[in-house]
Amino acid sequence: MIKAVFFDIDGTLLDHSAHAVPESTIRAVEALREKGILTFTATGRHVTQMDTLPLGGMTFDGAVALNGQYCTNTEGVIYRCPIPRQDIAALLDYLKQDPHPCILIEEDGMFINFHNAYVERVQAAIRSPMPPLGDMERGYTEPVYQALLYISDEDKARLPPLPGIRFSSWRLGGPELSGADLYPVSGGKAVGIEKVLAHYGIDRSETMAFGDGENDVDMFGVVGTAVCMGNGCQEAKDAADYVTDDIDNDGIWKALVHFGVI
Repeated sequence: MIKAVFFDIDGTLLDHSAHAVPESTIRAVEALREKGILTFTATGRHVTQMDTLPLGGMTFDGAVALNGQYCTNTEGVIYRCPIPRQDIAALLDYLKQDPHPCILIEEDGMFINFHNAYVERVQAAIRSPMPPLGDMERGYTEPVYQALLYISDEDKARLPPLPGIRFSSWRLGGPELSGADLYPVSGGKAVGIEKVLAHYGIDRSETMAFGDGENDVDMFGVVGTAVCMGNGCQEAKDAADYVTDDIDNDGIWKALVHFGVI
């Protein structure tokens, strides 16, 4: 019996081509909650962004946020895991010599070193406001749970060794909009989900996860049933137990019906 379901947001719950959540997805999440099944977002986004996204009024029991580094429920924080400080320091030192837009994400919010047209295009594509400018020097002293680097694959190859950081590349509509989420090697959505399951005493066999991207691959390995959206990347499809229809063709609803969950 399924007791908890985890949902990636971008490309899984939120359709960026329509700038909305499909009505069937809203009904599916409501049906899960009516059955007493716990629902969590599992996303690279910060929990403070949830209220600004067009999520159709959906309610969740918690979030595996920042790619697993910051997990919450309605009562508070379940788990937190910052990036090793020496790796953030090495990244910031490098950006002083070869500037790229970079967001540092702390517990209570996020900020960026500078704005440019590329950042504007990415933020518009993901339906998020421009991040506020902030003092990057904070990264040397304050916990950073995730960084978001607006960088091409070619430029990424020039970064210094960052042994404590895992890179999860992303592309929006093709290589013209690309970058990477940076989070601890010891972290990831899989770790965050495991912490949530331990908190509730739920066995992984009693769980499902929906995703579409590279940063969903590790979480697919720690749930009972892993579902990739039809619009997902090939890496996620290869790691999933089941590939459903596209987000804009009722993929989540169809998969939950297929498995008899709703």
